[in-house]
Amino acid sequence: MDIGWKIVSTVGGLAAGFLAKQVVEQGWKFATGHNAPDEDDFESNLVEIVVFSVVAGATRTVIHNLVMRKANQVYGRGAKSVSD
Repeated sequence: MDIGWKIVSTVGGLAAGFLAKQVVEQGWKFATGHNAPDEDDFESNLVEIVVFSVVAGATRTVIHNLVMRKANQVYGRGAKSVSD
C-alpha cells in the first residue's frame, strides 16, 4: 500500500470535485442566465434539474479523470492504472 499515492489521489479527487462544481455552476449561469438548480428548491423545472444533473455528472467525471491522469504522471506511477 502506497500511502503517498493514497494522499495524492484523495487530494486530487477533492480538487477535481471542487473545480467541477465551479465550472458547472459558472457555465450554467452563463448559458441560462440564472443560478444552477438547488437541491432544496422544489420549484425548479424537472427537465432543468435532469439536464443539470447529467451535465454536472459528466463534467465531474471528465475533470476527475484528467486530474487523476495528471497526478498519475506526476507521481511517477507510469503505466499503472489509477485504480491500483
